[in-house]
Amino acid sequence: MRARSALFTLFGDIVRPAGGDAWLSTLTGCMSALGFSAEATRTALHRMAAEGWVAPNRVGRYAAYRLTPPGVDRLEEAATRIYRLRAAEWDGRWRLLIGLPAGRDPQLSRALTWMGFGQLSADAWVSPHPHGQRLTRLLDGHPGAVSTVGFVAESAGPPGPGSTTDADQRIVATAWDLAELRQAHAAFVDRWRHAVAGDEPRAAFTTRIQLVHHWRSFLFLDPGLPAALLPADWLGDEAAKVFRTLYEAVDAGAWRFYEQLVAAGPPLPETSNPDAAAPADDSPFARGLDALQIRRSDPIPARSTP
Repeated sequence: MRARSALFTLFGDIVRPAGGDAWLSTLTGCMSALGFSAEATRTALHRMAAEGWVAPNRVGRYAAYRLTPPGVDRLEEAATRIYRLRAAEWDGRWRLLIGLPAGRDPQLSRALTWMGFGQLSADAWVSPHPHGQRLTRLLDGHPGAVSTVGFVAESAGPPGPGSTTDADQRIVATAWDLAELRQAHAAFVDRWRHAVAGDEPRAAFTTRIQLVHHWRSFLFLDPGLPAALLPADWLGDEAAKVFRTLYEAVDAGAWRFYEQLVAAGPPLPETSNPDAAAPADDSPFARGLDALQIRRSDPIPARSTP
């Protein structure tokens, strides 16, 4: 875990739900519990501020940090993307982009992958989801993509939700590496399924942040395929239930630790950026699971074998 990435997790899962602002001393106390020095925390914060993700609010010799609107958008989009996409029922259509120079434009390639596109060949990309103006804006921002041809292809399967064919499955197998994602889900379940949620606040806090940080890694691996296109040995739902169970088990203790750090500092300034705050206890990383209707009361299924 790197300091900058840990801070993104901290802001999204704790600071913003707590009100949006946190003193530097509070942030360094949180990061110290995770094994980072005060110097490493300050360096990462300065880098994030220079990139426009956070902004300091200076009061005398103190500084409180909050997410900027672009920082809020980044976390919200990251945390809800794969759950929003998967919750949508597949309409049986493939969106194809032909002639795209993504192979010669790493930034465009990363953006398409993040959006949920998979690569069929050097210049052909595919997605089962309509992306509307988000895709238009992305392509407009890359001059080399002006010759790209986009069109929609119907699945050859029978009409109706959930209908797929062997051809659909071949498209999935070609465009996405779901074996890698399955291994990542299995590693997550193996690490956290039997983790003990202690009552000690500091331990609960570190467990929560490490858990969420690990969970965030799926945002860069999971294309958000509709349920109809997922393989029979899919472990994503099992991993989600393991996450939710432990997350809720450490919730109260983690908040006690954070509130102790906040109480040790002066009163926080009133924020001039209402978007920096979220409703209390509203973490986007946990809220994304609501789209899948994953609850702690759901039984965790027995592990399937490859």
